[in-house]
Amino acid sequence: MYENILIKNGFTPKEAKVYLSILEYGQATMSMIARKTNLERPTIYDIVSRLENKGYASTIKTKGIKHVTVTPPSIIIQRLKNSVFRAEKILPDLMEMAYKSPIKPRIKFYEGTKGLKQVLTEYSQAYDETYVFSDYSTYPKDVLAFIYKEIIPERIRRNSFTKMLVVNNPKHIDIKKNEKKYFQEHRLINFPTGMGLENLEVLLWENKIGFLSFGNNELFGMIIESKSISQMFKNVHCLIWENATKL
Repeated sequence: MYENILIKNGFTPKEAKVYLSILEYGQATMSMIARKTNLERPTIYDIVSRLENKGYASTIKTKGIKHVTVTPPSIIIQRLKNSVFRAEKILPDLMEMAYKSPIKPRIKFYEGTKGLKQVLTEYSQAYDETYVFSDYSTYPKDVLAFIYKEIIPERIRRNSFTKMLVVNNPKHIDIKKNEKKYFQEHRLINFPTGMGLENLEVLLWENKIGFLSFGNNELFGMIIESKSISQMFKNVHCLIWENATKL
């Protein structure tokens, strides 16, 4: 678990393993690290050098033997917070630069289950209210589990409310009891027979439209960045929302 957290924050798998082994020892020699991690000593020297360059480790020689210590986790966490703070400060300028491009709309395409999760992850970063067309009943189980484990908690952390238009079926009606906890409101769409949102979800946030397709032969995600197209979809959502059935 700890290795995965470090990996998600810029460590390579081997760097994470070496860092944690040294942290556990407090101070360690290369041979101690090698025994703990089952890595070759030349590899250990290389990884320790990389950790030093990143400011995560330091070495000292005692009686001719090199000992390694690592930066405390609290300091690393503070550095990461500072990096996020600096990045968020320049984000508006970067976004302004991006939207000056004459090439619009911008389209990103992602394949497979990983692609679906990528679109959902980008969607989860929005702070403003978001809008969704969905049919939970056709969602792949692993992606649905990912939504409840990763996406919804991030949306709640950002205090971002979601208006969800869903197909009228018993599964969606049962969701009503948890929607306040998940910062959501659901309304039902009554599609004509033979029509619906089977194997498809549409996500609307900021100037983006996310499409998730999870049919047998169409497992992909796509994001379109366009202010005008996004606004058109939001207008459609608003129109349907006002006439949809409240749960």
